[in-house]
Amino acid sequence: MSMDKTEQVEKFLGFDLPSDSALQQARLQALATGLIGEVTPTSLVSFSSSGILAIVGPLPSALAVAQELPEVDGCLVVATDGGDPGTTEIREVEGRSLPVVFGKPAAIEGFLGKFLISLTRDGAEMDLAKAMELPGGVVDIVLDLLREPLLTPEVLPPGYFAPRGDSVALDEACQSIRDLKGQFEKPLYVLYDPDICAHSARGINGCRRCLDVCPADALSTVGEQISVDTHLCHGMGSCSSACPTGALSYAYPNRVDTLNRLRRTINEFSKQTGRVPDLAFFGGEEGGAQLSEHILEIPDHVIPWRDEEVGSTGPEVWLSTIAYGARSITVLTFPQTPPSVCVSVERQASEVNAVLSGLGWTDDTVKVIPVGEEVGSPWSVNGRVAAEITSDWKSATYAGIEDKRTVLRAAIDHLVAQTRDAPSEIALPTGVPFGEVRVDREKCTLCMGCVSVCPTGAILDNKDRPCLSFIEWNCVQCGLCENACPEGAIDLKARLLTDSNIRMERRILNEEEPFKCLGCGKPFTTQSMIEKMEEKLAGHRMFEGDGMRRLKLCEDCRVKDMFKEKS
Repeated sequence: MSMDKTEQVEKFLGFDLPSDSALQQARLQALATGLIGEVTPTSLVSFSSSGILAIVGPLPSALAVAQELPEVDGCLVVATDGGDPGTTEIREVEGRSLPVVFGKPAAIEGFLGKFLISLTRDGAEMDLAKAMELPGGVVDIVLDLLREPLLTPEVLPPGYFAPRGDSVALDEACQSIRDLKGQFEKPLYVLYDPDICAHSARGINGCRRCLDVCPADALSTVGEQISVDTHLCHGMGSCSSACPTGALSYAYPNRVDTLNRLRRTINEFSKQTGRVPDLAFFGGEEGGAQLSEHILEIPDHVIPWRDEEVGSTGPEVWLSTIAYGARSITVLTFPQTPPSVCVSVERQASEVNAVLSGLGWTDDTVKVIPVGEEVGSPWSVNGRVAAEITSDWKSATYAGIEDKRTVLRAAIDHLVAQTRDAPSEIALPTGVPFGEVRVDREKCTLCMGCVSVCPTGAILDNKDRPCLSFIEWNCVQCGLCENACPEGAIDLKARLLTDSNIRMERRILNEEEPFKCLGCGKPFTTQSMIEKMEEKLAGHRMFEGDGMRRLKLCEDCRVKDMFKEKS
């Protein structure tokens, strides 16, 4: 293999792979083939920093650190002890005059180049930057020396450093701070489509999987939608992989590029060797550096695959990887992987394994394994012998697709087709985004409140008659319909129907003959709705006598009847 291909693989993985055996050479060639071409570029997120640093902490410690940063021109100290809150003074440090303001910040928010720090003075909050008349009215960088930092997300905002008393971490923070003056850019990692978001609708709460797994607090609820703070986002990706609809999607690399690269890599390895590879997903540059310490332990048939971050790929990519011809998937986490990302990855692996085990694969086809000094080899659970491709297996050939649900359907349909005697239904744990909506017809009044909140078109009405219908594949089990039903007539059941046609067909959940207006004969509601209203309003003084009869009139006839009575 040419040197440029070897270098391309090394650049992608972050380390060299051995090439001594035939399988090792085939693995290198497969990766080189898979990585042909550039990934689709994404937009950039910009930061602008003037280098103004606020050191927050006890005064002696803050002054000592400031002394170690003589090259940082704009430096001020927020002393959490030693003076009355809100008061200021000037301290001389190594020939520099450093402004000192006393008081523990009431709040800090923002990111590199745009931090807002609130302090209390005379019982009222003040903006530190404005009070100190800082250029631009913001603080660019924050070094938090408190043992319990003021900001505590698992992944801190860019430009915010909290060493927590660790001298090594403090040295690393100071080194980074010296270089944080100027213009900076990072990729826009996550895209959001509010039209298919299942978070909330009409004031009803639904899915919040993305909010629960973001380690950087970059997501928030704004109205009935999700807001992504692109400056806080570090591209961990767990929000997009956890999103059941694809409303949040990973942009760099996008789903199309990732799937196409994996398909080419797996196909090339199988073509050259006649054997089935295993895939090992790991994330980021730090993951590559730590995985490089285990290179000699990696079995020759295991293809390492670097994601931008380990949380950025999930069920649709893993199921496609198996459909393309991989035998198993190992997802590697590292000590620096945020705990919420680890939990998210493990949950999704459990969900995918539930689907695969229902189709005859082992219940640990997707494994999540930590890599670290105290863990030992991550390959101890993998067989070191590469399995041969069986004659009855056909690898999927579909190209990369951006729509998440379409990818899931393509992968599942292919895997079902490769399964002998596939069950008609696979039971799944609650919360897995496949399943049915069940309606209690005795309670349902066909008010269509569920239709109005369904974000995916899973629950549908009928313009011609009172009828509630359902397309199971469109349902992501978000719970909006269940929470919106005023009669408590809806519940959810997670499952996967293996017959694609049945999954996609429109079936009736409930229907009635329309109730016709007693005045003009026009159909305007359902019999069950009339009965429900009569039950709830029985005995109410406003509906005594003819008042109850008016419930059985359409809107036009009801108005005419009321005016007739007054005249």
